Amino acid sequence: MKAIIIAAGKGTRLYPFTKNTPKSLLDIGQGLTLLETQLHALQDAGVTDVVIIVGYRAEQIEAKVKEYEKDFNIKTVYNPFYDISNNLVSVWMAKEYMKDDFITINGDDIFDSSIIKNLLKSNENITMVTDEKDEYDSDDMKVVIENNTVKEVSKTIDLDRANAESVGIIKFSGHGPKIYLETLEEMVRNPKNMNNFYLAAIQKIIDKGYHVHYSMCNESDWGEIDFHPDLELIRAHVSRTNLVERIFDKK
Repeated sequence: MKAIIIAAGKGTRLYPFTKNTPKSLLDIGQGLTLLETQLHALQDAGVTDVVIIVGYRAEQIEAKVKEYEKDFNIKTVYNPFYDISNNLVSVWMAKEYMKDDFITINGDDIFDSSIIKNLLKSNENITMVTDEKDEYDSDDMKVVIENNTVKEVSKTIDLDRANAESVGIIKFSGHGPKIYLETLEEMVRNPKNMNNFYLAAIQKIIDKGYHVHYSMCNESDWGEIDFHPDLELIRAHVSRTNLVERIFDKK
């Protein structure tokens, strides 16, 4: 199984922290960067074949991953359009690594390895990791689940209709890679999709009649870093736990 980490963006909502540093290399506490927590979680789940889509400050990420060459097979894919496009284009740039089973992961996610372990149990073509919350907000990537499949995924879903949230981790296996690749190829030919989220491709797949399944996780099993309060919360969590010790005990 291959993991494709989407980490090309500038993370402007976290300025000034990201003014000279890519979001994935932000220090989340105890000497760990966000990217490193992802790598260790993947390794604990048995995934060591990793592709990282880079763009903004790409050289910093490429330098950091050299420290992990012993334990991982890591490749980087550069998106030269990171400053004028959204992550649908970034994902498409990694198409040569999507011919076999793979998992895509948002570059701003921090997650427990149990999420990946549970996701790997799915035998479906496309499986999206989701969680459930008491209430959702306008910035959540909201999901509507009906009859045990994902029917809608978008930030614009009405708050009272949403019954789940996308975590930003999706597994493609079986026919999934082919379905996804064909949809991405179709979408990037339309200039209107240059600024679309890659999850728009998932919605298009659903609209075509394909089933997208889900793997439910606990809200406490993950977090994402979009805004300053997110980073503060993650750092506070790391500071009151023995995260570093637990990570390196697993190695």
